[in-house]
Amino acid sequence: MPRPSGHLSRSLRCGVGALYVLSLASIASGCSETSLVYTPKDVPEIDPGGISGRVCDTSGRTWLADAMAYVNLYDESGAIYQTISSYSNEDGRWSLADLPGDRDYHLYVQSGGTIIQEEDFYLGSGEQITLEEPDCFDPQNLNIAIVTGLYDDFDVVLQQLGFTNYTVVDGESSEAANAFFSDADGMAAYDIIFVNGGFTEDGVVYSLTDPTDPVPAQNLLNLQQYVQAGGSLYASDWAYDAIELAWPDRIDWVGADELPNDAQTGNYDVVSAAVSDTSLAEYLGKSYVDIQYDLPVWPPIENTSTAVSVHLTGNISYSDGLDDYTLTSVPMLVSFNDVQGKVVFSTFRVIPNTDDDVLAILQYMLYGL
Repeated sequence: MPRPSGHLSRSLRCGVGALYVLSLASIASGCSETSLVYTPKDVPEIDPGGISGRVCDTSGRTWLADAMAYVNLYDESGAIYQTISSYSNEDGRWSLADLPGDRDYHLYVQSGGTIIQEEDFYLGSGEQITLEEPDCFDPQNLNIAIVTGLYDDFDVVLQQLGFTNYTVVDGESSEAANAFFSDADGMAAYDIIFVNGGFTEDGVVYSLTDPTDPVPAQNLLNLQQYVQAGGSLYASDWAYDAIELAWPDRIDWVGADELPNDAQTGNYDVVSAAVSDTSLAEYLGKSYVDIQYDLPVWPPIENTSTAVSVHLTGNISYSDGLDDYTLTSVPMLVSFNDVQGKVVFSTFRVIPNTDDDVLAILQYMLYGL
């Protein structure tokens, strides 16, 4: 049989016969009843420990709140006698405390009725384990610039979506706008540049008085190179001129392409837009959303090149002088890649479209930038 830990008293050191002669000659032999007591060594105390981690939703786009992390405790027969659990907070963080140490565990992380993560680990006495964070989109890690304009407010929408790390450029000042777009190195510091409709364009991305002015041409080149190097551009409404002039072969707006502002002809409307992007439709859980055109003279799109992804389409109307026109199933929200970067454009202003559906659409588009 295996040797017991600890030590035996000197009665066993008296020899095998000690037990036999104990009652007759215990004193003579130097053995006693107490000398046969087994004295174990001290057993090390096992302290409880814990494990913590962070969980991202299955899309990889945001930290997941209210997911349940748990482990089961088993008795010697293999039956579960206790489950220790914790729910993730709004930042996706969870923690399991007071787990018995010096044992193996199988961790589950569950969202709704679906197990989205499993992990085997050994927890030593008193050990605190922190699991490596998964890759997950975090708006706080993005460096963003917002070029302001008269007719949109990306900063308000971004705040609603949890984006707080952004720099505001006064796009209504031609001096400030030129200083921004002429500084290629400064632009390169930003992950995303948002350009609101109604920023000062004349003298910045085109010149109505001097078509040979080199400043707008250089600004447009800087914008192109910013995107090609991996930057992302998101523009809306009247800011379409910057995209049309920098990428003339991607999107065909109504009107004459060579004339600034010529596409600004759209009418007031609430359009039931079809979600033509199947991944976006799955993300939203619906195929149609309402889009408000609460101001007239927005820039309708007629067609796009095959290199452009179309996310929303709808039936829209516009006016050219006294004539009214209707376009069927035309793009309303589009995006395209240029080398390493991406451009997104919405014909509608984002600020009047801040219901849950459109906020979810904007979030989806931002996660793709």
